Amino acid sequence: MNIAVIGKFNIEGSGLHIRETLQNMGHTVVSIDPEVKFMQYGFMGYKGRSMARTFYKHFLGKVPLFRKIKANSIYKKYQQNKIDLSIVLHDYLSTQEINEIKKINSSPIALWFPDAISNFQKSMFFVAGYDYLFFVDQYLVKKLREEFLLNTYLLPQCSNPTYHKIEPLADNEIDYYTCDVTNVGNLYPSRIALYKHLTHYNFKMWGSKPSYWLNIPEIKKIITGVALFQKEKAKAFGAAKIVLNNLHPAVINGINKRAFEISGCGGFQIISHSNIVTELFEVDKEIVTYKNYEELIKKIDYYLDPKNEEERKSIAAAGYKRTSKEHTYENRLKELLNICKV
Repeated sequence: MNIAVIGKFNIEGSGLHIRETLQNMGHTVVSIDPEVKFMQYGFMGYKGRSMARTFYKHFLGKVPLFRKIKANSIYKKYQQNKIDLSIVLHDYLSTQEINEIKKINSSPIALWFPDAISNFQKSMFFVAGYDYLFFVDQYLVKKLREEFLLNTYLLPQCSNPTYHKIEPLADNEIDYYTCDVTNVGNLYPSRIALYKHLTHYNFKMWGSKPSYWLNIPEIKKIITGVALFQKEKAKAFGAAKIVLNNLHPAVINGINKRAFEISGCGGFQIISHSNIVTELFEVDKEIVTYKNYEELIKKIDYYLDPKNEEERKSIAAAGYKRTSKEHTYENRLKELLNICKV
């Protein structure tokens, strides 16, 4: 099957994982990047490209000429390839763009939105005309299906066993990665609001240093300033006694990609409680949840106690087994293809 994937294909991005998994499943993938090309030049560096994206989003993207340049590059891909299904990540396409694509190729177009409600931005998907909508939050699925009559399904995030796997540490890496508590990713305000109360633990927060406007002195001691990907990220998850996965408040009844990455790498995880977590994992057997700060502290202290080390390792092993069996991109894409009937 020929499948178009519209999204970002950067390292550890959902687009990359989806493309690789579909190819491993025997499909032909047409990769379509929705950004205009000047954002992709390597010489600009990460911060340069980030600034370019922001400039496009707030200024150039609102100019019809630049929007048309981007749209025409997408249409050209459909004119050059026979497409049986399109999978769009994030809310990239407008009503007019989907209508134009449908004129060229009438195959189904599905949106798999991998983020929280806070990243909806313009919410074009409400009227864009997607044939299928997939979200990672149960609240959104219920709301959009029952009130707006949209063809919406739950499709949680997942792991890619090619990268999210147990990675042993070399002797010279043990001290570097080992700690009591860790996480990997960006330091946004809601994380900082919690982490500033946890600096008395041996806590290593991996990821680039936060923006200058988030320069909060209380958390400086936990910031490594080192971004980790793939094998290095797997080592960090596996080496820490606890990986703290506090979900963004905009995740109402969902679960993030990090949850599956952590368990896929054999890490022991404490995550914000939600009903969907209890459906995807067996709590206190495969994953541990917390509902408030007091409960979080009690559970961190409990699982850091050497007397409970075997219990902690047992939970991590069970979470790894569950994720490896059920929560992979291949499982999710098989479900998506089945729903889309292609």
